[in-house]
Amino acid sequence: MTTSEALQKLRRYCTYQERSPFEVYRKLGLLGLHKDRHEEVMASLMEENFLDEYRFAEAYCQGKLNQKYWAPYRISIGLREHRIPKVTIDRIFNKIPQKRVEENALYLTNRWFSSKTKEQLKAAMQRRGYSFEMINMAYQRVEEERKSSF
Repeated sequence: MTTSEALQKLRRYCTYQERSPFEVYRKLGLLGLHKDRHEEVMASLMEENFLDEYRFAEAYCQGKLNQKYWAPYRISIGLREHRIPKVTIDRIFNKIPQKRVEENALYLTNRWFSSKTKEQLKAAMQRRGYSFEMINMAYQRVEEERKSSF
């Protein structure tokens, strides 16, 4: 495969959704492009603004926070799997309001309160990256709301 063919395929790949540099390197390997050309292709994609590490990390964080209701700890694990540097992760986490994380914890607790046992609920929340303190706070608040509504 030539460099221009690989660039064309990777432009489409990156246009479809935000991609991490790690994902693009992996795709380059699958395309069969010679390793000497990888850096050239990556630089070209970054120069043409098809690939941006910070933009990917921001989109990943917002998607997991708003759609999957993950906590920052779980999001950071996902970003590290994409080989995003800690400096970038820290910059993005400074933008996440703690109130949003608390709202997500309350939403999940409220949603699962009647269908799961307390242990199951706590385990599910831990898998999503919430701390013990956050889980207990959300559980107690939802429990009090439910008692007062009866």
